[in-house]
Amino acid sequence: MVHWKIRSTQILGLISVLAFALAGNAAAQDAKQATDYGDHLDPEEHHDLTTAATNPVGALIQVQLQDLYTPNSRSSDGYANTGIFQLVAPLPLPKGGYFEGLITRTTLPIVTTPEINGDRETGLGDLTSIIAATHTESQGGKEFFTWGPVLGAIVPTANKRETGSGVLSLGPGLIALKNIAFENGDSMMVGGLAYQTWSVTNGTNNVSKTWAQPVLVYKFKELFGQGGWYLRNPDDLWSYDWNTSDWAQIPVGGALGRVFPIGKQPVNVFAGGWYNPVSDNDGVAADYAFKVSLSLLFPK
Repeated sequence: MVHWKIRSTQILGLISVLAFALAGNAAAQDAKQATDYGDHLDPEEHHDLTTAATNPVGALIQVQLQDLYTPNSRSSDGYANTGIFQLVAPLPLPKGGYFEGLITRTTLPIVTTPEINGDRETGLGDLTSIIAATHTESQGGKEFFTWGPVLGAIVPTANKRETGSGVLSLGPGLIALKNIAFENGDSMMVGGLAYQTWSVTNGTNNVSKTWAQPVLVYKFKELFGQGGWYLRNPDDLWSYDWNTSDWAQIPVGGALGRVFPIGKQPVNVFAGGWYNPVSDNDGVAADYAFKVSLSLLFPK
C-alpha cells in the first residue's frame, strides 16, 4: 500500500506538469483567438462557446475553480466545504481515425470535513481523472451527437485519512450526449457520463462504485439582452456503492450560469444548489449543498 501511495504522488506530479504545460501552451498559441472572443462576441459565438464550455467532454482547455459548501451532513456536526481545482484538456489523435480526440478531466479537491467526534480536518482529497475518446456526428445546424468510451481513475492523493479513501481504483465507462436546437435559437444538451471503478491495490478497503453525471443544459441564445446564459443540472457526481448496495449521493437541483469575457479572457461562471434525497448507510452524505464555479476558457 505504501508503494502505491508513492506512485500516486508521482502520477499526480506528472499529471500536474502535463496539465499546466498544455494549458500554458494553448494559452500562448491561441492568444489571438482568445482576444477575438473579447468584447466582440455576438450571440452566435456566445452560443457556440457556451456549448463547448458546458459539455463535459468539450474540446477546449478549461481551468476551473469551484467551491462546494455543505451546511450539514448526516450523523455529523457542522458544515463541510470542498475547494475544487479542475483542469479539462483535449489531446489530439491522428487524423482520419474514428475518434477525433481525447478529452482529459482531472479534479483535485481540498476537503474540510464536518466535525466528527468533535474534530474537523482539512487536507487534500483524492485526485479523480477521466479520459474520454470522443466521436461527434453533426446532425445539421447546431445539432450533434457525441459518444465515446471512458476510463476513470481515483488516485489516493489525500494526505489525511479523513479526506480520502486511501485506495487506487479505476475502471471503464461511457459518455453519450445530444445537442438539440430550437427554432428560437436556444438549444439544449442532454445525455450523461458514467463509469465504474474497482480497487486495484491491496488494502482493507475493497472499492466497487459506479459514478454518473447526468447532463441537462438549456442554453439561451439571448437572456436579459445578453448571450451566453444557460440553466443546468448539478455537475456533481451521482455515486452508488456496490459493497453496501446503496446510493451515497444523488444531487437534485440546478444552477444558473453564463459564458462571457472579462476583458479579453472568456470565462464560465455559475452558481446553484442541490438536495440529496438518499441516505447512505454510513450517514456521511450531505443533505444539501451550494456551489459556485469560475472557469477560465481557452478556445482555439
